Amino acid sequence: MRVADASPLDLGELSPNTWDALAADRFYSSSSWLRLCATTPGATSTGVVVAKEDDARVLAAAPVTVVEGLPSAFYRWNELMAGHGLPQPPATGLMIGADQGYRSDFLYGPGVERARAAEALTAELTARHQALPGADQRALVGMYLSTDTARAISDSTDCPPPVFLETEGWWEIPEGGWEEYLENHSYKRRVSIRAEVRRFAEAGYTVEHLPLAECCETIARLAAVTQSKYGHSGSEEKELAAFQRHAAVMGDNAKVAVCRLPTGEAVGFCLYYVWGDTLYLRAAGFDYERLVGAAEYFNVVIYGQIMRAPELGVRNLHAGIKAPEAKALRGAALRPLWFVDLSPQSVLHGHTAEIRAHNAAALDRLTADRRTASRVSDHESWLGFC
Repeated sequence: MRVADASPLDLGELSPNTWDALAADRFYSSSSWLRLCATTPGATSTGVVVAKEDDARVLAAAPVTVVEGLPSAFYRWNELMAGHGLPQPPATGLMIGADQGYRSDFLYGPGVERARAAEALTAELTARHQALPGADQRALVGMYLSTDTARAISDSTDCPPPVFLETEGWWEIPEGGWEEYLENHSYKRRVSIRAEVRRFAEAGYTVEHLPLAECCETIARLAAVTQSKYGHSGSEEKELAAFQRHAAVMGDNAKVAVCRLPTGEAVGFCLYYVWGDTLYLRAAGFDYERLVGAAEYFNVVIYGQIMRAPELGVRNLHAGIKAPEAKALRGAALRPLWFVDLSPQSVLHGHTAEIRAHNAAALDRLTADRRTASRVSDHESWLGFC
């Protein structure tokens, strides 16, 4: 078995079509998304590691990122571990997954025995890490791993247990569309959701769906306003450049729901991607001073997308991390995402009890909260890490 390690802008020996067949419905592992990450200004080196049979058949693969400096705050694994009261791994090294998207998976070849494939891939990842200059002082980690991938790594190595990071929100769109979605809620929640939808309509808002390339300037202003509201640095020019890059790399896959006042002025947006049978919500922004308080966020970002799902052939809606309570109240399943440290000399060795206690406390918080208790997914798998 051997490694194919890509340069920042290619997929090694695999064509984009071959890679995307491996990625299947995992949008944040797709060749398009990896290319976007690799071309982001200041990006770290993005590539892939592939484990193959001797006859060149692919067993398993994973996107990887060589982290040299400080990534975005949500990807600073050393700071995140410190925040959980755990030892800090080295801040640089080889990371499984891209450095944007908050979702990473092992990808498997067709018909392979997954336990053997995962073992082969972890061995190749270790070899790739050891080839880095100063490898002994650099980490080999996975960030925002799905439960299946975290378990596959745990079962094929002697690494410390996975560490809970966040939950991500998923909606499974029922066959009956919007009305069946409502019926799956309690009477009280149905009344509340219908009232939010009614207020939005009575306010006279309209929502137009456009290719990102046609509205970059419009939404750049709204994104800058939103960044400012939440205390983040950013400018309309910076946001415009980012959206233009998205449009150039992602093409027709990048769509935008633009929310307009009765006057036609844009006051909100949601950037999203339809990939396979899943709609991935990527970014949203609003001119909050112009809104009338008609649940604009939920109507543009969630309700409107669920209503449109049948015509798009969409069966799932993915909303990423953060705000689990708001997502759960509107029907999202909450799936855990994990950090794993595969470093040969991991600083987390010997801290199994603390890791399991942290994971158990996170699960307890969610199951003790009436807003989220019934929406926690992978419950049994989660308990296996507690």
